[in-house]
Amino acid sequence: MTVEEQSRLYALVQNPPKDSKIEAAKRFGTDLTLTLRNLALTPDQRVKEMEGALRFVEDLQRAARRTKQ
Repeated sequence: MTVEEQSRLYALVQNPPKDSKIEAAKRFGTDLTLTLRNLALTPDQRVKEMEGALRFVEDLQRAARRTKQ
């Protein structure tokens, strides 16, 4: 995605057309800027982000198990 395309998408997310799906998602509370950020990443970068999130969840699960013991 070019810088110009990214800029236009962010502007669209900030000021969506009235009665559009984007406006509905924004009203619902969906963080569309986070979605755009993830789309700007390469597939390898997305995988690394997911692996980091998975490690975090596994650490939380281990900590919860230790707390129960």
